[in-house]
Amino acid sequence: MTIPTLDAPEAVRLASTLIEITHSVTHGAETIDIFSDLAERCVELLPVSGAGILLRDAMGTLQVIGASSASAHLLDLFQVQNHEGPCLECSTTGQAVTDEELSAQGPWPEFAQLARAQNFTAVYALPLRSRNLTVGALNLFAETTLTQGQLTIAQALADSATLSLLQVDPEVDLQIVIRRIHVAVESKNTVEQAQGMIAQRFSIDIEQAFIRLRDVSRQTQMTLVQVATAVVQRDATSPVSRLL
Repeated sequence: MTIPTLDAPEAVRLASTLIEITHSVTHGAETIDIFSDLAERCVELLPVSGAGILLRDAMGTLQVIGASSASAHLLDLFQVQNHEGPCLECSTTGQAVTDEELSAQGPWPEFAQLARAQNFTAVYALPLRSRNLTVGALNLFAETTLTQGQLTIAQALADSATLSLLQVDPEVDLQIVIRRIHVAVESKNTVEQAQGMIAQRFSIDIEQAFIRLRDVSRQTQMTLVQVATAVVQRDATSPVSRLL
């Protein structure tokens, strides 16, 4: 792997992000929090407008776990529901997949059309992998093409976040990995339910509802799933009830 040349501020931001991801993993942060943060950090560190995370569940079906924006979430859902898009190929082969044309004559014409409608001109899918096991993909949605160095940075971020799932030998303890993915999918469902409740309560959109959940998570030092669970269960004893 060729290490990209970074200026001082870029190097500091990347190093800080990798340290924070490692800290989250080693201190038992929940998978949904780590991957949601990864999507946001990709947008902060790279010239991309959106990022999304997909994981394969026990049945081999891709599930959307985290997204930086509503448009990224929409495109990830489209890929899963229509079995069309770069993330499917990436998560199957374990190899990075690039589409810098998004042409109607390309391999994913309907996906390309939807991506262009969201003002994206290039899409990149990078594997979430360890050894011979690929558990999902990181999707990057851009309005300009990325350099190889920038893709190397994105892959480093993806590899670091994958440690949150693969803290065991995936070849020996595959059932543990499958269980962690199952928990991550259940957690995402809880977060989405809470988003819907907050959006309805405050007459805001889903993306704004997620920002509120994330802000309360940081204020209370609770995980995103803990905050979402308190919302869904309408727990009046939780500090969340005073902030939402």
